[in-house]
Order: sequence, then structure tokens, then C-alpha cells
Amino acid sequence: MEKKNFNKKILIISSNFYPDISNNLQDGVLNVLKSENVGFELKSINGSLEIPFFLEKYKRQFLGYIIIGCVIKGETDHYDIVKNVTFSQIYKIAYENILPLSCALLTVENYSQALERSDTKKKNLGGLAAKTCLNLIKEINE
Repeated sequence: MEKKNFNKKILIISSNFYPDISNNLQDGVLNVLKSENVGFELKSINGSLEIPFFLEKYKRQFLGYIIIGCVIKGETDHYDIVKNVTFSQIYKIAYENILPLSCALLTVENYSQALERSDTKKKNLGGLAAKTCLNLIKEINE
């Protein structure tokens, strides 16, 4: 098995197509990581389809990975293409490399659903993603 060269940090890959949503998710993630004294690095990109490229590039360099962003359903099939391709590739990379990865890449019907799910005072899915990633790191490395 190939030896992994971790740098003891978590990589957060943030898709910023909807900045307010991404900022909410990021706040949730950072609140958890800072409270647990966990180091991190943040990579921001414009869209969701680019996420797998970053994950592939950095797959052997971090202790864990957190994906955040949002895809909102529109009037065309583009939503389905973006979410299906992105999730398929993210989890292909994660499963093939046994990466501790959690995902708060929201797939929603509208902007208000995204706000509800991303807000740290409401559903706080960014915070949940951080907790999930930390738990996976612990379980995988036991």
C-alpha cells in the first residue's frame, strides 16, 4: 500500500458560486476546527465541478478533507449534471484512496433552503461536516 504523506491539517475545498452560502458553511466548519485546535488550509474555487480536480491534486497531502458549497436547482438539467458528476467524482477519489472526507455541498431546490441549511444558528451543515470529518479521521486511523 502506498504510504500517505499527511501534513496534519484538514483541507477545506470551498465552492464559492453562492458566496453567502459558502461563507455560512465555512463559518460552521471553522468554528468546529478551531474549537478542537485542528489546523486547516482553505482552497476556494468558483464552481462545484472543479472540486474533484482539487481533491485529486491534494489527495495525499492532508489528514482529512471537507467539501463545502452549494448547487441550486434551476430550470434546466444543468443542476442534475453538476451534482451527479461532482458527487460521483468526489466519492470515487475518496473511496479509492480511503480519504477521511465529509461533504456539505448542499443540493437544494432554492436559495432559502440553502440559507437554512448553511446558517450556523439553524441546521449548521458546515459544522456537521467538520465533526463528521474529525470522526472519520479517528475511525480510519485507529
